[in-house]
Amino acid sequence: MDRKETVLEIVQKNPGIRFNEIMRISNIRNGTLSHYVKKLEDEKNITLERTPRVTRLYPKGISKKEATICKYLTMSSHKKMILFLMKKKIATSQEIREFVNKSPSVISVNLNELFREKIVEKKYDIPSNKYSLKNPQEIEGIVKEYYPETMSKLSENTIEMLNF
Repeated sequence: MDRKETVLEIVQKNPGIRFNEIMRISNIRNGTLSHYVKKLEDEKNITLERTPRVTRLYPKGISKKEATICKYLTMSSHKKMILFLMKKKIATSQEIREFVNKSPSVISVNLNELFREKIVEKKYDIPSNKYSLKNPQEIEGIVKEYYPETMSKLSENTIEMLNF
């Protein structure tokens, strides 16, 4: 398999993967990887999302909404939150914080990001707000399609799976 095919396969198996992660997985140096990424982009086999300090790659044909969800599924804390809400359905920020084991400020920032991207919805309640996935079937479909190993681990044992 040549390097271009290797890069394409990595992107197809890991939508939303960061450029640096591809370098690490493939053992291809920065300049060489840039060359193949440019070729794949010119051939319209992949799309790139460039933000300051981060470039993410997606396979062709992935919708903007799917790409957004995949992006957050590649981030450890966000992924744990999403998968926790897939299993639990509704949770408070305190329950999410205890499960993800991050500071309240990290949980707050991450939940607000997911809320802003319309992945999570918030129900204002006393004494604390309740969070749930906005479209759990869509997210479950994306996890099954792009991250099947995560889905099988989720089915086996939620707690063990989320300790990765």
